[in-house]
Amino acid sequence: MSHHTRGRKAEPQPIADAVRKVPPAPKHWPDAAKKEWRRVMPVLVERRVLSVADLHAAERFCEAAADIVSARAAIARDGEYITNRLDELKRHPAFATLREATAESRRWAAELGLTPAARSRAGVHEDDDDNPMDL
Repeated sequence: MSHHTRGRKAEPQPIADAVRKVPPAPKHWPDAAKKEWRRVMPVLVERRVLSVADLHAAERFCEAAADIVSARAAIARDGEYITNRLDELKRHPAFATLREATAESRRWAAELGLTPAARSRAGVHEDDDDNPMDL
């Protein structure tokens, strides 16, 4: 059953040289990035959409997820507004990181077919019962 996408770029389709086994996450990563890797990689491997050359996209997605976690943690720890060295109250600088990382995450998720819109364009129909990862 073929689904055609119009206008938008084609979403990931199964490929012949797909990665067949989840590679280990980079050792130097923070825990949040490794956790995201363990969450999304089994799904991407199962869909057969990633070649070795595409792994960088999954890596960037997981790094953005970790940046989001760390920015949120900094804001939770320090408060939304902090005093700078001139004693002025300013919005926490981690908000800029949060904004950039969220945009980055969204871009890579779309590339990887990890958003609901991307999945529907790609014709990926998953049965919720078979998807414990809730992606």
